[in-house]
Amino acid sequence: MRKISIPPFYKNILIMFRGTVLAQVIAIIGAVFIAKIYGAEAYGVFGVFISIISIVSIIATLQLEQCIVLSKNEKESINWFNFLLVLIPLLSLLISTLLFVISNNFYSDKLSLNFIILSFLGSLFLGFRVINENFFVFRKEFTLLSNSKIFLTLSNISFQFFLYHYFNLNGLILGFLISQCLLLLFYLFKNSSILSKINYKEIKKGLQQNKSIVKYLLPSTIINSLANNLMPILILTFFGAKEAGVYFFSLKILGTPLFLISSSIANVFFQKSSELLKENKTELFKLTKKIVRINLLVILACLVLINTLGISILESVFDGKWNNLRSYSLILSILILARSAFNPISNLIVVLGKNFQSLIFNIYLFIINLIAIYFGYLYNDIAIAIFILAIFGGAGYLLLLAYFLNHLKFISQKNVQ
Repeated sequence: MRKISIPPFYKNILIMFRGTVLAQVIAIIGAVFIAKIYGAEAYGVFGVFISIISIVSIIATLQLEQCIVLSKNEKESINWFNFLLVLIPLLSLLISTLLFVISNNFYSDKLSLNFIILSFLGSLFLGFRVINENFFVFRKEFTLLSNSKIFLTLSNISFQFFLYHYFNLNGLILGFLISQCLLLLFYLFKNSSILSKINYKEIKKGLQQNKSIVKYLLPSTIINSLANNLMPILILTFFGAKEAGVYFFSLKILGTPLFLISSSIANVFFQKSSELLKENKTELFKLTKKIVRINLLVILACLVLINTLGISILESVFDGKWNNLRSYSLILSILILARSAFNPISNLIVVLGKNFQSLIFNIYLFIINLIAIYFGYLYNDIAIAIFILAIFGGAGYLLLLAYFLNHLKFISQKNVQ
């Protein structure tokens, strides 16, 4: 019997998808179980912690992890890897210190020193994990990345459950940190052979060649991270930890299918799109459209299922203690669906050098977040804030998708970059 041959691109996606599916199934079940024992308030604080380390880790890498994947050869990629190993702890420490000083001098609800230390460790582990995973992408070690997702999910849930009996609220944060640390140790062991002296002349040369990354992509990604992670912090500040917990959990459950597909496709698409831009722009346009169509249909089906059967099950599990879970999930589904249209192909921003356009979009998204929380606070109704964010944020993602599809169509017809 003739064996069916699968193209490398789709094979690599299937490898990533296999690990991600299993990891996310475990994550969903685990998240519901963990949320039930910890409660909405604890989940709100944990959501703020995740938001802070997500922002700090992005600033700490300066988005230069992109250079690891875009390097012309392994020697260049290794040099970027070692440079970022030094840069990340320095910037993480500096940003965490500034955060502590600002919190203690300008806000009545001060962040404790313990919380800042934990946030520093979280951003450090996250930053190190990103550069290791980007190096694995450069080497096309997708099976390793796939298996790592499963390990991280299992260890995270296990430690959070175990530590609840000893640390209560902080068990969520400590469980997260321990699982990240264990995965990072494994990554560093795998990459221990590439630890070497940094060639700063090559780094300087690389920065000049990729100046748009620092000039446009970095501020764009920072603003995007603020836009995507600011809401839990603002909700905690103006509406309390319980409301922040319900919002964060709703976003986590709805975002699971999006993360599932995006993380499976994005890394593989990044590498493939870089090749097709040089070799076959028409094929790149066709591939991009195909990914967008399939992704939208799958996410739409998932969102319908979550907002019907899924929410009913969750309300039963939580015994009605998580108020507004159904309404938040329904409204946020608009944003998730629109975001799913662009997220899997978002690496086109780097591949096509459209970092300035990305910056403009993320400024828009950030402003929408501020407007949303302003009207929500003005009318003392968080649902208004979420509705504004979902409608106008979703519209922004669809316009961004339209721009990139039109640009790909243009360069495929004119054979230009």
